[in-house]
Amino acid sequence: MTYTISAPPHKKTKLDFRSLNMSKIVALLPLCLVAIYFFGVPALGIILASVLGAVATEYGIQALTKQKITIADGHAALVGLMLALLIPPETPLWIPVIGGFFAIAVGKFVFGGIGSYIFNPVLVSWVFIKSAWSSYMVSSSIPHVGQFSDLILESGAGLLVDVSPIALIGGVYLVYKKYVDWRVPIAFFATMVLFPQTMLFLSGVSALIHEGVMNPLMYMSQLFTFLSMSPEIPYAMIGIVFFGILFLATDTATSPVTKNGRIIYGITCGLLVSIYGYFGNYVDGTLYGIFLANCVASFIEINTMPSSFGTESFPVKVYRRVMDKIPASMKFEVMKNE
Repeated sequence: MTYTISAPPHKKTKLDFRSLNMSKIVALLPLCLVAIYFFGVPALGIILASVLGAVATEYGIQALTKQKITIADGHAALVGLMLALLIPPETPLWIPVIGGFFAIAVGKFVFGGIGSYIFNPVLVSWVFIKSAWSSYMVSSSIPHVGQFSDLILESGAGLLVDVSPIALIGGVYLVYKKYVDWRVPIAFFATMVLFPQTMLFLSGVSALIHEGVMNPLMYMSQLFTFLSMSPEIPYAMIGIVFFGILFLATDTATSPVTKNGRIIYGITCGLLVSIYGYFGNYVDGTLYGIFLANCVASFIEINTMPSSFGTESFPVKVYRRVMDKIPASMKFEVMKNE
């Protein structure tokens, strides 16, 4: 296998792929414990079924195709665990087993394995089981952070991931340790806050226009709406949104490698999730939004790659494109007599 690496110098680190996966699993353990406490044995059964289904599938595929067995790196277990957290506790156990199988067999290996898939295997599997068995995958309630205690234990949780937003604090630790880049979650979170506030401002301006108000001071006063909290914020700051910000959107294989690209990708995730959540609900909106953002991650990465030395600047490229559109008869040409 040929490896393409960047020019020296290289910075060595003790962090490897296995350590990264294990760190994410440890970061999710507090949420798993709270989910088991809140939902009881059914939550434990779903977690075990999904993890075992994913790990067994990876082992079986690699054994049948005579590849190196890599279940010890923890990636299959992480995928199964993350998928389990997106399933309602009332769901039959055969669904997380099939979900774990689909995540690894289709979401991961069909696209070439580690680092090759363009869609997060967790989201690929969730979309599949959501579409195939929608009646089992509908959560019994939609969470709403009405008070501070809901951040600690959300009594309206419909999915395992929604039981305690604050239990996802382990994701912040991953950012602090630089196991995941800070640009995606920060841009994602900022967009999730600014979008509802902007919609609140636009709705106020729209109401004034509808009423025929001509006083410009009334329109300027709508700027103060950014100081008041939008009623959408309590529905956007739920467990599954933080899970998407800290764990799903930061997946290395499905997010851009460039710094500017990660900021744009985080904003894209935030916009898609906010739009879906504003007009629908933030539970499904988080997963569908990030899934759609995966579609444009490669495009963002390609268009944010640093230009090589000697490459034409952006203004020059624009000038050449404009000049190419102008008919030759309209261009000034220098005539030279031989």
